[in-house]
Amino acid sequence: MRYVILFCCVLLTIPTIATQEKQYDRKYDLFDIETLVQNPRLLRKYMDCFLDQGPCTPIGRVFKLALPEIIITRCGKCTPAQKSFARRTFDAFKRELPEQHAELKKLLDPNNKYYDSFEKAVASA
Repeated sequence: MRYVILFCCVLLTIPTIATQEKQYDRKYDLFDIETLVQNPRLLRKYMDCFLDQGPCTPIGRVFKLALPEIIITRCGKCTPAQKSFARRTFDAFKRELPEQHAELKKLLDPNNKYYDSFEKAVASA
């Protein structure tokens, strides 16, 4: 009887675990994107973090770790807010820091297989 109860408990947690894997943590959905994209100095600091050319803020480290997967999966686990965040951030990088943006693109997608698909996936966000 104990094993049946344990087995049922395990089965009940499987959907929860699977659901957690579908999207990134929503706590970053409220990140102030306006401050980032409208502040060239702050934008540069995040770019330096992503390129290993400067220190990272705690949030910058989280984003940096997720970036390769975000590019490869075309932001597949992103919430709508996170897709918008990604689009606006990379648009600002292209506009304000074009040379560093090209370097980041090469770092994240050295064989140029995923980045264009990523941009298309977040373009309407």
